[in-house]
Amino acid sequence: MKIQPLSTLMLASLLGACASTPPPPPAFDPTADVAGQAASFIQPVNDDKRGNSRRVALTACNVVFGIKTSASASTQAGMFESNQGRVDAKISEVYLLQGVSDAQLQGITDRVCAQAEQQLARSGLDVMSHRELAATAEYQALTAKGRPGPVEWSVNKSDYKVFAPSGWTVFDQRFDGAGRGIANIFKQATRNNPDALEGKLVNALGVTGVHVDILIDFASLKSGDEDNKGFLARMAGNDEAKLESSVELSVSGMLKLVTPETVNCHKLGCDTYHTMWPAYKSSRPLLAGSNFYTDVVDAESTAGKVAEGFATALGWLTAMAGGSGAKYNLSKWAVQADPARYASLAEQYSQHFVTMAAKSATP
Repeated sequence: MKIQPLSTLMLASLLGACASTPPPPPAFDPTADVAGQAASFIQPVNDDKRGNSRRVALTACNVVFGIKTSASASTQAGMFESNQGRVDAKISEVYLLQGVSDAQLQGITDRVCAQAEQQLARSGLDVMSHRELAATAEYQALTAKGRPGPVEWSVNKSDYKVFAPSGWTVFDQRFDGAGRGIANIFKQATRNNPDALEGKLVNALGVTGVHVDILIDFASLKSGDEDNKGFLARMAGNDEAKLESSVELSVSGMLKLVTPETVNCHKLGCDTYHTMWPAYKSSRPLLAGSNFYTDVVDAESTAGKVAEGFATALGWLTAMAGGSGAKYNLSKWAVQADPARYASLAEQYSQHFVTMAAKSATP
């Protein structure tokens, strides 16, 4: 038996891996049958709790707009390297959405959510109209727990505004501040938080509650730091600070169902847990392209640039003295949206998402 050198074995393994790599998933085609593309863009969760209920009511419709996207990356010495005399680079990028007012975002939300109710009906579901729903004591008790939009929300150094249709409220506890979230935990014992009240609504009205959550974002940033986690990466260190960015309108979301199968009512009230709700969420965003804006301009203030230069100079001096220093580079960009084009694309691609999610959720 002939023994192959290790390098040959490794090369054969790599070649085999390349040969078996699956092709990239298909891009979304807005000109083709939208519902027919659902399997490529929608991922079911807790589908075993879906049941066969077709009588539904749109109890929540939240449209989340990205208004600031940011990320940072840095170099760092390996675990066994000396920091003496080393100057590490720290870079940050920030993109700000401008040119679209809260009133315009509210208008987009109103139109998207009105269309969503119609799309649920077109998918074959028996939809209780929002006018009928809003007249019930159960819905009034539920919506009283929320706040009118916009609700400010931050995730991973990026900022968002959450809107509900005019006259509705944002009652989803994921968008609550820390204080309200803790308060809702204590209210769980009295079955007085939004989840429990929605369970009561589902039980009393004989409907499945539908939540439509849509995220409309305008820029994407990926930090190279994400590729440098784990023991081996920390040991080797990182000599390159890298950020990948793109300015492109994208739409993703989740359609969730509060089905009778997830509700347990008893003499003390009703229990329902959102971790059990059937959900149909985006596995990939729908990319609407970059032609929603007219310009991208430098938005960093003069004072910020002066402070950045001073901090970098101090970092160099510290390194020259035998310590470790850093150089800084902050880029802040204002993305000037064309309001009409932004609204058109946001509404069009939101409707595409709802079409696919509703098809996936219809038994």
